[in-house]
Amino acid sequence: MAGTSCRMGRVVTVGIVGLMAVAGCSTTGSLGRGDLPTGVQVVGGGFMINWDAPTNGTAYLVETMSGKIVETRSVEEGDTYDFEMSLDDEDVVKAFENAFGVPMEKARFVLYFKPAERQSGT
Repeated sequence: MAGTSCRMGRVVTVGIVGLMAVAGCSTTGSLGRGDLPTGVQVVGGGFMINWDAPTNGTAYLVETMSGKIVETRSVEEGDTYDFEMSLDDEDVVKAFENAFGVPMEKARFVLYFKPAERQSGT
């Protein structure tokens, strides 16, 4: 498939409002890589992530300094996962630091992917 071709698929975008809501409501304590499911792979990282799922599975966005999962999302083959954290907005920075307990300059975002189990055909 050519890089300029158009693909059908869902685009997953994590906005700062969603980021803060998820961080405040669905994270509990610290997480180590050993706490993620076996078979996860690092597929992206940083303050801007744009990644295409090679197959069906689950994406886990983790802020590694706090050990908190920012988002867990089911993805299908060809879905695009987009994440962007704005560092220019002082209110966003303060909201992030309050939610995660990590200074923005020390934050580390990593995107992990766990492929779905293949169904055996009988």
